[in-house]
Amino acid sequence: MLKEHESSSDSGSEYGSHLKSRHHCTDIPCCLVFAAFLAAFSVLYGYGIQNGNVKKIFHGIDYQGKICGVDAEVATKPYLYWCDKGALGSSLKLSLSKPICVESCPADTGVMVPDCVPVVGLEGMTAYKSIAVMNRYCMPDTEKSKKATAALEEGPMADSSQKFLEDLSSIPASWPVLLGAFFVAVFLGYVWMLLMRCCAGPLIWSTIVLVIVGFGALGAYMFVNAGQMSQNFPDNVKVPEGYGQHEETATKVIAGFLFVCSFVCLCMACCFRSSIDAACACVEVAVEAIFEMPSLLFAPILKAVVKGSFALILIFGFFLLLSTAPMTSPLMDPNSKTNLVGQAVSSQAQGVYRHFELTGQQKGILVGYVFVAFWIECFLNALYQFIIAYAMAEYYYAPIDEHGDKDVPGCCALFDGAQVGIFYHTGSLAFGSALVAIFSTLQLIIAAIEYQQKASGTSNPVVTAILSCVGSIVTCFKWIVELINRNAYVDIAITSNDFCSAAKNAVGLIIQLAGSMAVLNGATIVFSIFGCLLVGIGCGAFAFFAAQTATFTDPTSTYFIVTPVPVAIVSGFIGISVAACFMMVFDMASDALLYCYGVDMKKGKASPNAPEALKDLVHNQGHGEEES
Repeated sequence: MLKEHESSSDSGSEYGSHLKSRHHCTDIPCCLVFAAFLAAFSVLYGYGIQNGNVKKIFHGIDYQGKICGVDAEVATKPYLYWCDKGALGSSLKLSLSKPICVESCPADTGVMVPDCVPVVGLEGMTAYKSIAVMNRYCMPDTEKSKKATAALEEGPMADSSQKFLEDLSSIPASWPVLLGAFFVAVFLGYVWMLLMRCCAGPLIWSTIVLVIVGFGALGAYMFVNAGQMSQNFPDNVKVPEGYGQHEETATKVIAGFLFVCSFVCLCMACCFRSSIDAACACVEVAVEAIFEMPSLLFAPILKAVVKGSFALILIFGFFLLLSTAPMTSPLMDPNSKTNLVGQAVSSQAQGVYRHFELTGQQKGILVGYVFVAFWIECFLNALYQFIIAYAMAEYYYAPIDEHGDKDVPGCCALFDGAQVGIFYHTGSLAFGSALVAIFSTLQLIIAAIEYQQKASGTSNPVVTAILSCVGSIVTCFKWIVELINRNAYVDIAITSNDFCSAAKNAVGLIIQLAGSMAVLNGATIVFSIFGCLLVGIGCGAFAFFAAQTATFTDPTSTYFIVTPVPVAIVSGFIGISVAACFMMVFDMASDALLYCYGVDMKKGKASPNAPEALKDLVHNQGHGEEES
């Protein structure tokens, strides 16, 4: 036993030396299956490119059933236009039931539109001023044609107002602002990581204090103003029925609940103070490890670009396949099948709604395409997690030099992890990602069934309840699989196990280190949420002010933006998406370091190279290193 202990404590771990040389190919059958699915997927994508046309999905349909910009007769006329059937000089009265295709949207009054003659006669040949919405539909200018705009608001775009669509149409022109928001998000992401490297503790404790004070202050406000809250509601907010009779009691009950939440948070902060401090220290160690390996600093940007690019390609392929199906609309066939949405839209205005008649085989092909698309995205995510895990394993097992610092050869950690993951463990990563893809596909199928029920107007409460229960179960299992997967990838990075063995080891360590993982994940979740909010708000603010500069407020400019609010919202989402890539790096890094320590602890090793913060975190949760 003593001899075993001495050998195990020598240089810290058997995994520490030549980590890369330990790896070999795993789950080869899964790799072959994945390759076969990719080959079939490529065939489907090629079929979509050859036979599909996404313009069939988005372009308008004229009164003769021709798709603007697609069918040969109107190939040079990509815009849908509703003619004016009112008398010259009077308010616009659009012919909503007979739209036509035009080469461009009339930018001013007085322009002649000869194609309107068969629809409304010679009087309707004079155009009205319009704007291109979504680069497809000619909508009346809201300043000159308010009545016509109101008619269209109730017609082809019944679910959204004309103003919203007009604002939305300026988003493509704002691409310089959106690109700038992306770079702002990258900059703020690195700033946030620097803050966590230096002061993770103050950040999380200030957050906890804000939560406690926020609950307490809101509860106090509601208690003091009990019985008078409804007087402060905005005019457009409808007070719940019966609320006024019991307003004071209801408000005090809510205030009491908020006081309880504040007290519970205070107690948890006091009871878990040492654990929270240890978790913060672990996060700082994880961020420090990332900065010790410079190549990992590029990981968030690469993930955002690669996953975003693949997502666009995969979505485009789905629309290509969908467009290969026969398409019908009330303008093509008055007896064509429509759901409630189609009936509501078509009863007001024609040219927008269309329906694709999918056979059972085509539905199966689309489901298969969606599954493989999810599989590809999940595989990229798994590879990303493996790369971070491999880099953290190299950091964890790196020897400590005479100055007490880690001797990490980290200049190529990102590329080493990618090489090992792709050449040795594609099968294992495909295995784990396939499980997540299955649950993701099931979620989408359930959502599609629910939508179909609502759209058809045949919603059954029992079926709806069953679908909700099944959806919740699927979501729960998906979350469990994702938790096991991320730890299994760390095990593979350390031991080169196959996926099933790694998953088994991961479940054992999750159970053994449940308390430590819960505290650490809680800390990383707080950091992630506030980091994403910080970056998202920063990008939104940047876009809001940038969109008000002269370049974007000049109506004659190519980059004219009607209002900065939609652009700011889109920029905020871009910021949050980019920030999520940054947050996943340190989240995965901290989990990987904890898993490495758990592996050594399970084997009864002394773990001389483990960061002290990890030891403190595990010790505070009642786990100690096993005696050999």
